[in-house]
Amino acid sequence: MRKQRWLSILILCSASASFAQHGWTVPNLKELSEKDAIGRGAAQLSPEELGPIKEVTQGAIADCVKDPGPWVPKTAGGIFKALRVKRVVLTADGVKGLVVQGYSSCMCGATGNCPIWIIGEGSAPQLLLHRDGVQNFAVEETHSSDLFDLVFGSHYSAMESYLQRFQFDGSKYRRTGCATLEWSDPVGNRFDPPRIKVMRCD
Repeated sequence: MRKQRWLSILILCSASASFAQHGWTVPNLKELSEKDAIGRGAAQLSPEELGPIKEVTQGAIADCVKDPGPWVPKTAGGIFKALRVKRVVLTADGVKGLVVQGYSSCMCGATGNCPIWIIGEGSAPQLLLHRDGVQNFAVEETHSSDLFDLVFGSHYSAMESYLQRFQFDGSKYRRTGCATLEWSDPVGNRFDPPRIKVMRCD
């Protein structure tokens, strides 16, 4: 019995070391909600910030105007106000950025995966990263670059989330790894904490 216990501990330590080598720990994923809508004013956006958000989202908004779907505003202005936005800290010095996410059936998939935009703050805010099919996100401190790592989670199945990690290389964010975050086994037994399985990026 004691031998089996030590064997289990060794396996867990080995797995933890493997995840650490790949840069993976269970991320603190956050999901934006209706209370984060631009129209609600929680983010207290300035005119200088609203402009870049309109610029990077105008294509997705135009598509929604053409085919808005049920319970979606019919005008570009109404759709823009319903976009979700949150301020996040992107550097160790406290420099902030904006996470902007689409919403509703005209932008998102049936499982809630939506487009997401990361915009850096400053005198000339710029788009740092745009991805489609994202449900939630995490910003993680790193010692490898000035800007923190970004982790995006997507609904994969009832038991799994698909994770993508992006790291800043000095000029742009690049995808550096992918994994699945398993919440439970096939019969519904919950994992505490969730399990990470490193995988090839598709």
